[in-house]
Amino acid sequence: MNIKYITSGLLAAMIVNCTAFLTSCADDLEVGKNIDESAYSGIYENNAYLRDGKSNLVSKVVELHGETYATTVKMGLSKTPNTATSAKVKIDAAYLETYNKAHNTDFELYPQDLVTFANEGVLTVNANAKSAEVDMTIRAGEGLQDDKTYAIPVAISDQSSDITIKDESAKHCIYLVKDMRNAGDTYKGEDAVKGYLFFEVNDVNPLNTLSFQLENGKLIWDVIVLFAANINYDSEAGRPRVQCNPNVQYLLDNNETFLQPLRRRGVKVLLGLLGNHDITGLAQLSDQGAKDFAREIAQYCKAYNLDGVNYDDEYSNYPDLNNPSLTTPSTAAAARLCYESKLAMPDKLVTVFAYGQMYGVATVDGVDASEWIDIVVPNYGSSAYPIGNMTKKQCAGIAMEFNLGGGSSLTPSTARSLMNNGYGWYMGFAPSPDNYYSIFRRLDGAETLYGSPLKDPTVFYKKNDPTPYQYPDDL
Repeated sequence: MNIKYITSGLLAAMIVNCTAFLTSCADDLEVGKNIDESAYSGIYENNAYLRDGKSNLVSKVVELHGETYATTVKMGLSKTPNTATSAKVKIDAAYLETYNKAHNTDFELYPQDLVTFANEGVLTVNANAKSAEVDMTIRAGEGLQDDKTYAIPVAISDQSSDITIKDESAKHCIYLVKDMRNAGDTYKGEDAVKGYLFFEVNDVNPLNTLSFQLENGKLIWDVIVLFAANINYDSEAGRPRVQCNPNVQYLLDNNETFLQPLRRRGVKVLLGLLGNHDITGLAQLSDQGAKDFAREIAQYCKAYNLDGVNYDDEYSNYPDLNNPSLTTPSTAAAARLCYESKLAMPDKLVTVFAYGQMYGVATVDGVDASEWIDIVVPNYGSSAYPIGNMTKKQCAGIAMEFNLGGGSSLTPSTARSLMNNGYGWYMGFAPSPDNYYSIFRRLDGAETLYGSPLKDPTVFYKKNDPTPYQYPDDL
């Protein structure tokens, strides 16, 4: 083989190819043509956004258990400024109308004279930082109504010229304030681990929440779930709807007797939702189906004065994909339902049982799960885990099944583990007065959590009867 001829041939081919390439480039080049620079717009901007400093949430529910509540308001920037820059925060009363219209709510403005910002609300972001916070104090006052939500819309104002605010959502954060001073029987401290309990209402009266009391008078269950109403398909209306069996409906119809006494003592009462063996399901609603169903849930909570919802993705059949309200089952569809539920009732709790397709997607429309999931509880034998910007404060670290005796127990050791690992909740399911002896033995870690032992039960309530009976004599 003649290497010389091969080398010469390759060189000639390279010259031809390069010439063709340069000719092609010259043909494509248009001198004087304006270049589309839209892709680069905003790269020099320093965009600001507003959050609650404690929780990093845009929408923060505040419960006033004392005379004051202290937090911070945080302004964040998209990049570090070249020099120190500043802005102010203030109450933007006019924005409340826009917020209420967007969420179909009717919140009233919290009395502005009861809200103060340190340093007159001035925030200064130093050149080596991307955020700054200012102290905010919310005071209780005369004339506040129990069981009513007030709003404090906070906005960025008077910002330096090097700060850009893209839209109203970035400019504002909102505080939804409830006066709980007269409903403090569950409040065991701002950072206390809390109790979350499912009641099988086909069998057990939710007033039995009152049996679980510490020696200091506090109740251990902060949240209870009426387990459960269902999601079902309404063939006449052609859409999914809420279906309540007679036991659930009886409690809702008589909520002043069976539910409001709990709420007046600080217990949050949630409506549990579960699939019911047809084509609908909580994790298989289309975007529009999720929005419509969330609005119905919000109306239930408003009509029956409830505190929110629990979603449990079980017992649903495969959907009819020709139906515009339904879609393929997925964690994305479940996340959409939670997101739409929070939009429809921003002052209520949106909670999930981490089972099936109900939990796992961290953002919807760019909004983090921490904004639209308040509590996640696990299956028995496991712990719930945070997604997105959620923390373990929104998660139950243990789950106890009381009817069959399964799952974990709240022992002193378990209680210390919950606190040491930062969990905010423990969960129980299906307590019955018939099993009080074993149930109360499984809760002896309450003293470790709260510094006060759990009292032995003295009363219980029979199904659909508000009379307190003596335990165990009247069993």
